[in-house]
Amino acid sequence: MPALLLRTTDAPWGELVHVYVPHGPTVAFTRRDTRSPGIARAAAIAHAAGFATAVRSPGGRMVAYDEGAVVVDHVNGRDSFALNADHHARVLRSLGVDARVGEVEGEYCPGEFSVNVGGRFKVVGSAQRITPTGSLFSTVVQVATSDRVHDVIVAVSEALGYELQESTIGGLRDVRSDLTPAQVAAALADDYRQRLGTTDEPLDPWVAGLAAEAAERPRIDVPADVDAWARSRAT
Repeated sequence: MPALLLRTTDAPWGELVHVYVPHGPTVAFTRRDTRSPGIARAAAIAHAAGFATAVRSPGGRMVAYDEGAVVVDHVNGRDSFALNADHHARVLRSLGVDARVGEVEGEYCPGEFSVNVGGRFKVVGSAQRITPTGSLFSTVVQVATSDRVHDVIVAVSEALGYELQESTIGGLRDVRSDLTPAQVAAALADDYRQRLGTTDEPLDPWVAGLAAEAAERPRIDVPADVDAWARSRAT
């Protein structure tokens, strides 16, 4: 629950990095997406495809993922987009992938510091959110991009009015079929340990409890705003 962690005051950590493999399909919208006249249709498309929806804290555009991805939430991470992208690309190159920093023309959630494979398709996207209580840098790495993720990215982007080249959607297993999300997560976590000097700790039970509460919320016609929800519960 990065939105909760971002708003936690007097936190006992200086840097907190959560690297994980998602448990289910999700479409994470942004506030920019919610201003589109197509947001209700986009959410309906996601729900019909079996994806949970939410409005995430960081900026950018929508992203879709499932258990074939790896997500990194870095709270109080104030490194630049360029530095983070460089580190992520280095990790992927160490796994035998021709990872390059740079936007691929026509990619979803376009950004100067996306990470692509061989200049062909996007595999890593990051976004940032800064509040008075901290900073959040969030990254999604597509390892095994399933057909359902591909299809929902295309359909939701169309509903929101975003141009997209389908050929820019891909995953690391398109070039290294033996890679698993767990392997990529482990490599990324090790990189953060080395450069930040972090140690492994269990997730705070309070945060885990709120995450479970959020998972039980009923599905609604438009995505739930995780920031508004977090503000009502953070201390």
